[in-house]
Amino acid sequence: MQQLHWSLSDIEDEDYEELMAVLGADENNKMVDPEEFAKQFM
Repeated sequence: MQQLHWSLSDIEDEDYEELMAVLGADENNKMVDPEEFAKQFM
């Protein structure tokens, strides 16, 4: 979360179920390579 520059308040304000679905993604349900996605924010 820090690498995406999310603050604790940003995380707390998100819908818990949606946030957990994103964080719980596995190799079978990822739409984008996480490293490629992170490059957009660096």
